[in-house]
Amino acid sequence: MGDFGWICEYDEKDVCTWPCGQAAEQLCNISRDGNDDFVHFVKLSGFYFSKYHVSLKEFDLFFNAKGLPLFDSEKRKREDLKFRYQPDLPAFTKSWQEAKDYCVWLAELSGYPIDLPTEAQWEFVVRNGGKHILFPTDTGSLDFGENYPNEGGGQTFPIDRFPPNPLGVFGLAGNATDWVNDWYGEDYYRHSPRENPRGPETGVYKVKRGSYYPEGPMSAASVVRRWPDNPQQDAYYPGTGFRCSVQTAEKL
Repeated sequence: MGDFGWICEYDEKDVCTWPCGQAAEQLCNISRDGNDDFVHFVKLSGFYFSKYHVSLKEFDLFFNAKGLPLFDSEKRKREDLKFRYQPDLPAFTKSWQEAKDYCVWLAELSGYPIDLPTEAQWEFVVRNGGKHILFPTDTGSLDFGENYPNEGGGQTFPIDRFPPNPLGVFGLAGNATDWVNDWYGEDYYRHSPRENPRGPETGVYKVKRGSYYPEGPMSAASVVRRWPDNPQQDAYYPGTGFRCSVQTAEKL
């Protein structure tokens, strides 16, 4: 895990194969933040990872099953906002706990150990099993309009719009972020355990991974980018999504 670096100048539409003919120590940082600079090995036990973001349709079903009123009920009635609440868009949350509760609800219904993925699990999947890639698309490059949204798109889009990555997982950048289970620690990478890291025991912020639609891809869409966010937001914002994982190595 961590920012393994990339050549300082590259063509995002035709990304080279790491380390792109250079020594590792000559590479530039991929992300602008320093919280991912410490590259370290991680060993994970088996798990299953959702191939899609949880959709708004699925999230609404959770609210109904729990006897809760649908969020933004008044806004949904407005003709000028109906585009925001289409059933095949990624669900958006007001709190990390809602995402957690949804996954636990699935666990209760199915009998499987379902939860939010850990940050390490998320990065393993997005990097096609821990490989050195730059963008989590089907090709590892950005083909605007074909595997990544055109800049200035201005809104979320259906969870299956673009092709999946080589592991078969959709929507890993450019649509909605993913809440993961971990608390955020700025220097956690420097002392995290090698096997199955799960983040600090406590914290103030939760970790988000990925990028969402308003962000520029060159700064936000890379596989290593991580960022802390308040687990309790002040409203439901499109682009703050999540997906679940089954925490077992046993065959389902």
